[in-house]
Amino acid sequence: MRHAILLATVAATTMGDLTPAERTELAADLKQWQQLFGQEALTQGFLPRLHGLSAAESDDELLHRMKAAKERIPALQAQNPDAQFSHLSPLALLTKAEFKAYVMSSFQRGKPKRALRASKVDWAALQGSTAAGSVDWTTSKCVTPVKNQGQCGSCWAFSGTGAAESAHCIATGTLLDLAEQQVVDCDTAGYNQGCNGGMEDAAITWIQKNGGLCLTKDYPYTSGSSGQSGRCKSSCTKQKLSIGATVNIKGESPLTTALDTQPVAVAVEAGNDVWQYYKGGVVSQCPGAQSDHAVIAVGYGSDGGKNYFKIRNSWGANWGEKGYIRLQRGVGGKGMCNVAEMPAYPKINAGPKPTHKPTDEPTEEPTDEPTDEPSDEPTDTPSGSGSDESPSGSGSDESPSGSGSDEFPSDSGSDEFPGSDSWSNSGDNSMDGSDDWDWNWRL
Repeated sequence: MRHAILLATVAATTMGDLTPAERTELAADLKQWQQLFGQEALTQGFLPRLHGLSAAESDDELLHRMKAAKERIPALQAQNPDAQFSHLSPLALLTKAEFKAYVMSSFQRGKPKRALRASKVDWAALQGSTAAGSVDWTTSKCVTPVKNQGQCGSCWAFSGTGAAESAHCIATGTLLDLAEQQVVDCDTAGYNQGCNGGMEDAAITWIQKNGGLCLTKDYPYTSGSSGQSGRCKSSCTKQKLSIGATVNIKGESPLTTALDTQPVAVAVEAGNDVWQYYKGGVVSQCPGAQSDHAVIAVGYGSDGGKNYFKIRNSWGANWGEKGYIRLQRGVGGKGMCNVAEMPAYPKINAGPKPTHKPTDEPTEEPTDEPTDEPSDEPTDTPSGSGSDESPSGSGSDESPSGSGSDEFPSDSGSDEFPGSDSWSNSGDNSMDGSDDWDWNWRL
């Protein structure tokens, strides 16, 4: 992913000359985008490097990219009447190919999937349930604030770690902010390959076998800006987690049932215009490609008669509905955008009854800050599963996702968004005469 964004050589787009009126309108749109997302997009790798272009050519290129973004919105809106899309999105200036590469270029393909063995399937969950009308775990204490994977292909680590954080919190009443960087650096056996992608259920299994994780404050996330994994460290204090074995399920009914108990790691089809320009509402149409991104399902509900799953992404809080997206529920098969193709979650170990149950009222506000509860257990240098088992811990060569269908790799990677301060002026602006543009990122 990072290579496609950082090393891209972009020629000026040949879309025909812009009229003076078009240039004025697009320059205003681009200035607004820069004020909202410019610094964030630059830091997180949401902008291409415009090699070999003059200042005027770079300005032209960005105006044409903004025009292309705006032209895609009407079709998306027509296909998804219950959702909203906008060119004012952190990833709006990427071309279709660049955005797809951002999501997919670090995609890891495993062995062909096989049907799950009976020992790995939660058959009780497959029977479905008479679930409540809605569940939203973001209204509880047990979901950390939205994070940003940045320029690293680490969506699998954020998805698996987030599911473990919530499961531990439900068991103990304590929310820990666990170190995704430790998973990226240390879980390198089998399918998981640091910033080059991995699988979310394999990450959950590794976390459980590793005996827990360090806290983010002790093992900070750095791969988002560097685009590279680091050396596995053993100098931090590992937190013991109240989680058990990984459970793989599939289908909308089992996913809904699991969400009654806890947030669930899921794979989705995200390398498309729907996800690139999503701003809010319920998505009712995805193109229908393979899964290419790992996220976390945090609830389900209904809005204006449209049933949905609520999903937490790892592209920062400025994307979508403050970092979340809602996908139509009840479509059958793999679910909307493949959300029900390969859900996975850790079993919750016996302990106190949950003290922070979700409500049926959705919220867009960030959850409580996680607590950093120290442990006296020194960490060992993680070494993956310690064997050549499948990353899912089945002891066989089965695919860890257990979807029994298309292969699933992973996505790409980051830190939390920096502020969206305006760029400082580095020279004349050839577009609109304003003095607050900075094109220093043209490297």
